[in-house]
Amino acid sequence: MKNETIDQLGAAGSKTIVTGAALTSWSWFTSNEFLGLFGAAIAVAGLVLTWYYKRKSNARQEVEHQLRVARLRKGLHSDTDLGALGADDD
Repeated sequence: MKNETIDQLGAAGSKTIVTGAALTSWSWFTSNEFLGLFGAAIAVAGLVLTWYYKRKSNARQEVEHQLRVARLRKGLHSDTDLGALGADDD
């Protein structure tokens, strides 16, 4: 009988811990601090994504620029009315 009582008290203690943790988590999720931290995390994620894609865009634009310069140096048709780079004006 004594072992059953100890087991029941242990089970009740475990349930109390789980209930207390659940209530603490629920109250934290509904607090302003959680919403503030969640908003800050979203802002940081947005900053990281913007930085990553801007970096890729800059790299792509640099390659396009280098190709355009190479075409101008060779005197190939381009989308500009400027002459070939490096050509002497006579």
